[in-house]
Amino acid sequence: MAVWCDLNIRKQLRSAQRVFELDVQLQTDHPRLAITGPSGIGKTMMLRAIAGLIRPDVGHIRIHGRPLYDSTERIDLPARERHMGFMFQNYALLPQLTALGNVGFGLRRGAWGVLSRTQKAEAMHWLDRFQIAHVAHQYPHTLSGGQQQRLALARLAITQPRALLLDEPFAALDPDLRQAMRVEVDGLLRALGIPLLMITHDATDRIELQAQELRLAQVDGKTVRV
Repeated sequence: MAVWCDLNIRKQLRSAQRVFELDVQLQTDHPRLAITGPSGIGKTMMLRAIAGLIRPDVGHIRIHGRPLYDSTERIDLPARERHMGFMFQNYALLPQLTALGNVGFGLRRGAWGVLSRTQKAEAMHWLDRFQIAHVAHQYPHTLSGGQQQRLALARLAITQPRALLLDEPFAALDPDLRQAMRVEVDGLLRALGIPLLMITHDATDRIELQAQELRLAQVDGKTVRV
């Protein structure tokens, strides 16, 4: 695989108590990366910058050669145009929509668009793929933690993302379900043929998903790759 992730970003945050600076460079052709390091060091900030949810102060982000952000060229694509599959720690499911509505949400035209018959069929395909088709008409708060996670993955998959960004995806799961979800994620990556960037504190996640470690640490007051 050619270099798919070319990242060189800096972001500084200031408060009355401290100054936090993220300064990370990365070029990789490895299809799966596990981002590790102490809590509060900026791992989630890095993923959010790639997804387009925060803007770096300076630098560039290129995925599969496509510039998503470039301060020199004044490029800053909105999150929707980046086609990154970002799964939050709390899954960010829409409580007012059923499981079917959550999965189909990315296919809608506008916030209140109605799913067509074809779109509903596609959403049902991904619900079935993750073995939760039987909860299609239930709301997220009625689902178990494992079902909610499968729902979040199905919602990502239907949009055909160019990369999967996972923020501690298995941390809240019991050991058996955690292993099952590793298998689900591995199958999704293979089915879609896309790379992975995953934050984790569990070495087993990295080993089971055959991911290369990318470790962040604080050096001279900056969060950098080590």
